[in-house]
Amino acid sequence: MNILKSGQYTFNETSTNHQYHSLLTASENRKGVLDVDTVKGCTLGLQNHINGCYGECYAYKNARRYGIDFSKSVSRKGSLRHLGEIFYIVKNHYAKWYRIGTAGDPCHDWENTISVIESLKYTNKTPVIITKHWISLTDTQIQRLKNLKAIINTSTSGLDTNSEIEYRVNQIKRLRESEIKCICRVVTCKFGNSAWAKDCNEKQDYLLSLKPTIDNPLRLSKKNQHFTNGDILAIINKDAIGGEKLISLNNSQTYLGTCYKCPDQCGINL
Repeated sequence: MNILKSGQYTFNETSTNHQYHSLLTASENRKGVLDVDTVKGCTLGLQNHINGCYGECYAYKNARRYGIDFSKSVSRKGSLRHLGEIFYIVKNHYAKWYRIGTAGDPCHDWENTISVIESLKYTNKTPVIITKHWISLTDTQIQRLKNLKAIINTSTSGLDTNSEIEYRVNQIKRLRESEIKCICRVVTCKFGNSAWAKDCNEKQDYLLSLKPTIDNPLRLSKKNQHFTNGDILAIINKDAIGGEKLISLNNSQTYLGTCYKCPDQCGINL
């Protein structure tokens, strides 16, 4: 089992003193995603990036708002009876799929993640896993996910370091070679003209070439240093659903609405 390590290992000071509870839940968020997070929080993400990935992790910001320590990854489980209740919530949801990895990276507990998916197998809904692979899957775990027909969205970005991109692209290749449907989910930006911006744009173009891909525009705050100095260009979009309204659009046609009408469906339709 490999653990990706890069960047600085300094936690930002927070006023948080609560952790996520450990009971598994299934709930629909504002965008219409059915969230069945097997892990809440992201220890390695916070260790590697102050204030979360790219300094703009919405899940981290939301956790801070409610006084929750996002740096503590909490595995979420339940009794057989409770899992039965989750089963019927998932089975009766309108979507053909459910998502794992909304407010935490499931890689922090792959065994629990796969066990939950196995318990939901006969809902006949497709599990979609969003991960940065801070901890890589074992060969055995990959085979189990293949048998479960899981779709994995590997989150990448031109904002990542070269070593992060190399590692995550290798995970994409590994999964695809194992015949798992793996989407390269790219956090994209419209970049300016600085040397830094041009370098990021080249990396972004490369990641977007690794079809199938999903274009996931960066939502950022007005205080973001790369926005204030012109490295990243962004616009206010009041109609966008979820997160910050200041959005950097690499492609002006990228869909920003609810999941119900989204053409990508987190890879189901790709």
